[in-house]
Amino acid sequence: MSLRHHKGREKEGLYLVEGLHLCEEALDSAGGIDTLLIRGSAYMSTTNELLKSLIAKALKANVKAITVEESIFDKLADTETPQGLAAMVRYKVWDQDEFFAACEKDGCGNILVLDRIQDPGNAGTMLRTAEAAGYHGIVAVKGTVDLYSPKTVRSAAGSLFRLPLLFTQDAEKTVELLRGRGKSLVVAAPESGSYHFQIRLNGNVALVIGNEAGGADGIFLDRADCRVKIPMADPVESLNAAVAAGIIMYESVRQNIHHQAEEEKRQCRQS
Repeated sequence: MSLRHHKGREKEGLYLVEGLHLCEEALDSAGGIDTLLIRGSAYMSTTNELLKSLIAKALKANVKAITVEESIFDKLADTETPQGLAAMVRYKVWDQDEFFAACEKDGCGNILVLDRIQDPGNAGTMLRTAEAAGYHGIVAVKGTVDLYSPKTVRSAAGSLFRLPLLFTQDAEKTVELLRGRGKSLVVAAPESGSYHFQIRLNGNVALVIGNEAGGADGIFLDRADCRVKIPMADPVESLNAAVAAGIIMYESVRQNIHHQAEEEKRQCRQS
């Protein structure tokens, strides 16, 4: 029950996930499940083959599995209609060298920087979108919502188990770190003079998405290699942070596809 709260998660180094799909993804992840929690009635059911298969898989992997009284499980669950399965998952702790090695193992990878993002749904959606767009890691600046909160975990839909995470103290230290690792600093800023599709985004970029209410920290804005904005029709002045992040990240995807197509044409001409 303590893992429903930030202090409990920090103290134990564990966080909760719920549902068959997320538990299965957690079981296959690098961090792995510490304990599988099964609602009593779900365990007694003989009709849910997926649940039985998952429990068997967990036991084969030497994961501790326990049945939980229904009334207790329902208090533990964060969803309105729990599926009868939850898990305590270990934090995966990344130091700087591990983080950047993982992000660059197959080339100069883009990373997403969350600058004091407050909404857990936004944060989880950005993680999920970042992985889908081929971004290789997430930097969370202090003041960003707890990425291990139940709503963020659900919104991330499994990406939290796979994406390298690095937590930094402030904008100044984050800029120094990214500069030292050769990243190009691109900051989303509505007042920018450049649209997101006018800037090279297809490699070695650290994309900064700022706080929903106040935008990116002034240090990020002042020291950015470039600031980008998304075209919007009047009278709209801003987009949801997760939507904006998705639009910009998928411009990286478009540029990469275009670059690969041009390279293939060049090779064909040479042959």
